[in-house]
Amino acid sequence: MTSPTVPGALHDTLSPETEAPAESGREFPIALKVIGALLLIFALAIPMLAGAAPPWDTRPKPLAIAPRTQAPVPASDPARGNDAALVGANVASSATADDGSDEAFRAQAEAVVLRKVGASARREGQRLMLFVEQGRPVMLDSRHPEPDDGGQTPYVDYRLDGLSPDKRFYVVRVTLAFGTEVLWISRKDGQRYEMHGNVNPSPDGRFLVVTHASPGVEFNGVVIWSLEEDRLVERYKFEATPEQRGVSFRFMRWRDASTIELEQFAEVDPGTCRTGTLSSLALLARKSDRWILRSNSSPRCDA
Repeated sequence: MTSPTVPGALHDTLSPETEAPAESGREFPIALKVIGALLLIFALAIPMLAGAAPPWDTRPKPLAIAPRTQAPVPASDPARGNDAALVGANVASSATADDGSDEAFRAQAEAVVLRKVGASARREGQRLMLFVEQGRPVMLDSRHPEPDDGGQTPYVDYRLDGLSPDKRFYVVRVTLAFGTEVLWISRKDGQRYEMHGNVNPSPDGRFLVVTHASPGVEFNGVVIWSLEEDRLVERYKFEATPEQRGVSFRFMRWRDASTIELEQFAEVDPGTCRTGTLSSLALLARKSDRWILRSNSSPRCDA
């Protein structure tokens, strides 16, 4: 009698030699041993097979790691929960700020400024809140109409640019559908001043000069403000008339605390200047309480 072979074995060590006749007295005990071994194997295998999932089991397997988008936060840990909310808000803000548009660029730049100024200013959606010493906070609400609005809602976007050099004013840049505006807002009482463009303070800090060139509907001219305690007083203003729209000025430098060097541009006929622009230097000087604007060089054609 031949005993069962071990699967994959080349030779069954339990089998008797074929040349020697098997003894009937020994075959029966050997067969019992083999059967007993098989029964023991099956008895040990049944518990393992019972705990194993069948090969056709399609139940979803648990993930070994958390999703990359957000780490799991225990509900019982409120501090971590707040962190998670901030992370979610930052992710949403980053998605908006990374779309490459001019509006997104302004939002990203403002976020840096808001971190620097701390609790004195904050943004809540489209609303910019500026806190002042006296009175209620200044609320500036941006309006971003939908593309299918049909022009019913004018576009306006308020962004905090920073603080004035003396820290007494908020500087807010306003982007409109057809131009820009710059507001200085008093941190004491919220008074607003339309500055039209970038501000250049005098060496002694007493005066501010603003130049803005615009061939369109925006302000086109020069303004001088005096800084008196926590308020601004307009001391000089030149604004080009409709007939002078081709004339504009650009700030160059303060020569001293009472004299400003400007570059003056004028649009002329191409027959006069090939480039169509005639330029010259101008001085804006203070005489007592008056400011006088005059040319300081002969006009020349731009190269």
